[in-house]
Amino acid sequence: MDIAAEADLIPTLTDPLSLGRRVLLFAPHPDDEVFGCGGTLCLLAAAGTRISVVVVSDGALGGDGADLIEQREGESRTAAQLLGYSPPVFWRLPDRGVRYGETLVVRILAAIETAQADLIFAPAPTEIHPDHQAIAMAAAEALRRLGGDSRLALYEVSAPLSPNALVDISAVEARKLEAMRCFRSQLTEQPYDDRIASLNRYRAYPLGPRATAAEAFCIAKASELEQGIAPLFESALARRHRLGFAVAASDIPLVSIVVRSMDRASLGEALTSLALQTYDNVEIVVVNAKGGTHAVVGEDCGRFPMRIVNQGGAPLSRPQAANAGLDAARGAYLALLDDDDTLDPDHLVHLVAAIQAESQATVAYAGVRCIDKDDRERRVTRIFGEPLESTAQLLAGNFIPIHAPLFPRNLLEHARFDETLEAYEDWDFWLQLTRLARFVYVNRVTATYYTGGTSGVSPQTPDWDAVRRATRMLFAKWIKTTPDEFKAICDLYHRSRADLLANQAEATRLQQMMQDHDVRLAEALAQLAETRSQCDTAGRQLQEVLSSTSWNLTKPLRLLKTAVSSLAGRLVRRP
Repeated sequence: MDIAAEADLIPTLTDPLSLGRRVLLFAPHPDDEVFGCGGTLCLLAAAGTRISVVVVSDGALGGDGADLIEQREGESRTAAQLLGYSPPVFWRLPDRGVRYGETLVVRILAAIETAQADLIFAPAPTEIHPDHQAIAMAAAEALRRLGGDSRLALYEVSAPLSPNALVDISAVEARKLEAMRCFRSQLTEQPYDDRIASLNRYRAYPLGPRATAAEAFCIAKASELEQGIAPLFESALARRHRLGFAVAASDIPLVSIVVRSMDRASLGEALTSLALQTYDNVEIVVVNAKGGTHAVVGEDCGRFPMRIVNQGGAPLSRPQAANAGLDAARGAYLALLDDDDTLDPDHLVHLVAAIQAESQATVAYAGVRCIDKDDRERRVTRIFGEPLESTAQLLAGNFIPIHAPLFPRNLLEHARFDETLEAYEDWDFWLQLTRLARFVYVNRVTATYYTGGTSGVSPQTPDWDAVRRATRMLFAKWIKTTPDEFKAICDLYHRSRADLLANQAEATRLQQMMQDHDVRLAEALAQLAETRSQCDTAGRQLQEVLSSTSWNLTKPLRLLKTAVSSLAGRLVRRP
């Protein structure tokens, strides 16, 4: 490895004061705040930083004794006083019962907003304990929703992380050790103080011989999480899968997500986005659309069950793959996702809420951002997101990507993907559903559509022959509209034409205003130039007078006149 590459791997020595002035730390159990961040908290407190600590679980399983919860909370208070920050707040969720989901995300988000925190500490997703992992994912999702410049600092306790920042705590190493020894109930289980101190000494290794201890963090801005939090949690998801941490959620409707897979490399990112859904009761049905042998996908996607559907090894068309997945799905609500697109963690929770808020059959859908799959910076090129008012509006053009909606399973009794269509099968399916249910638009962007696919009808790279062929096939099917739908199409056309004419008239008016402004500006500039010329002429004339012989010869007379006038004034004022 060359020197430059090695340097890239070394975490940055970070001044904690440069990260934020209003700190909020989430500790899974009473003691994690000190074991993971005690030195950094001590440095921040000494500098006058406002620090709030939330201990999420009651820690009841951390030993024996009827008063263990109170004892551990008292130990946290004592350590806080020693390190110089306010006593923690205790949520007292059940030890080993902290669950990643919408409830926890919302509570964490509320705590961040109440504290107005710009630096949030949370355990790293690489932690072994399930409570640590749940809080890590929930805190990251809360920061993703918050956005902006706030920072998330992930810390380590029970498992080393891959840090990008180190804080030198050499100056307060002894104080942290003293604070760790406040947790007597835990030190009887094992010598945590000695183990953590050893970890801190090891972390000082990249800082040179003068540093004796350091704490390690993985720090990210909230804005860096906007396009997804999967990079922070990939290893954590694998760990959760391997250790079998699951969530029982039979008390809420099951949502089935059908993934049409061509076994592309992007499938992993699509499945990761599903594993991070904050809705608690989900199943994933992967449909082998390419035919032949599909890569093994396993039986779980994070905390959700997953299975694959193979249809005899033959390739499936887009509508065939959709139908195969919907037939295999068991959920009360259904959604679709292609293997090169993704959903934000809060996508399903908002759509389920929108459906359940209605008293009639409802299809809920959200906004979708478009990103060129070859753009490394992942810049948004377009947003699909507008309310659907009528079937006629959808007939005029599809603006609902296939992974935007969630719909009730019972609609499949009267609607199905048309397997005669080569493309636009989702457009046709939504048109069918408009005759069966009300469409409700959830006004938020919670999904990503990666353009540049191979369907030929991608909005960024269309094959115009394929577009015309697919459009003709769709319209040939839907040309037999009802009289009301036909009238609505005509109304839509006339309204659009009226809007166009109005926009053209407004553009003409604005253009005329600009021309008038240009004329007046030209006149003002001409007047300014003339005035400037007159000023220049007057200035030259004045200079000629001041430099003339007569002006210099009469100077004594002017001075005498001034003196006489002054004397006369004083005489007039004398009583």
